[in-house]
Amino acid sequence: MIPYFQFTVVHLGPIPIQVWGFFVALGMLLSVFIIYKRAKRLFSKEVAEKLIDMASYAILFGLVFSRVFHILFYDLSFYLAHPIDIIKVWEGGLSSYGGFVGAFLGGLYYARKKASFSKKDLSEILDIFAFGAVFGWIVGRVGCFLIHDHPGTLSHSLLALKSPGGPRLDMALMEILAMIPLALAFFFVRKKKFSTGFFAGIVAMYYGFVRFFLDFYRATDLIYSDVRILGLTPAQYFSIVLFCLGVWIFLRKKKSS
Repeated sequence: MIPYFQFTVVHLGPIPIQVWGFFVALGMLLSVFIIYKRAKRLFSKEVAEKLIDMASYAILFGLVFSRVFHILFYDLSFYLAHPIDIIKVWEGGLSSYGGFVGAFLGGLYYARKKASFSKKDLSEILDIFAFGAVFGWIVGRVGCFLIHDHPGTLSHSLLALKSPGGPRLDMALMEILAMIPLALAFFFVRKKKFSTGFFAGIVAMYYGFVRFFLDFYRATDLIYSDVRILGLTPAQYFSIVLFCLGVWIFLRKKKSS
C-alpha cells in the first residue's frame, strides 16, 4: 500500500502556493506548448500562434463552465444555502466535463468570431487539441492526487492509500495510471499521419470508457461523496455521451475516407 501523505500548500519563502492549482496550471501550460509545437509542424507558425489565443479562450471558458457544472450537478443545495462560496474556486470544486464543454465552446467562439478557420481546419485543430490535452490532463491530475480530493472505495489493493479511517483507492491516481498508456501511444505515433478525427475520436472514446468504469470505485460512504443519480455519478452520464461522440467522430472519419 501507499503511505498516506498530503500536500495542499507549499511555501516559496513567504508566498503560499496551492499545490492543486499549481499542477492544474502546469498541465494547461504543457497542453498549450504541445498544441503550439504540433500546430507549427502540421500547419505553420502563424496558425500555431492563433491556436495559443484559441487555447486561452478555451481555458477561460473551461474554468467558468467547470465551476458551473460542479455547482449544478454536484452540490447545488450547498451553494444555494451558501452563495458566497460560489466564488471560492481556490477551495476546489471543478467539474471535468464542465471544463470539456466550456473549452469546446470557448475554442469554437474564437474560431468563429476571431479567426477564419474552415470546417476542415477546425476538425484538424480539434485533433491537435485532443492530442495535447492528454499530456496536460495527467499533470493536472497529479495535483488532485497530492491533495486527495477524489477518494475511492475502501480497499486493500497495493495501489490503495493508507488514508485516515482506512485504506482507500485514490481515483486521481487511478486515472493517471489509466491515461499514461494513451499518452505513451500518442508520443510514439506523434510523427505518423492519420486521417482527420483520429486523435479526437480516440481521446473521446478512451476517456469516456475509463471515467465511466473508474467512477464505480468512487467513495460512497463519505459526507462529500459524489452524488448518485439512479446509481451513477453525473460524470458517468457525461462519459456515455463522450464515448458515443467518439464513436460518431470515428464513423464520420471512416465515411469521409
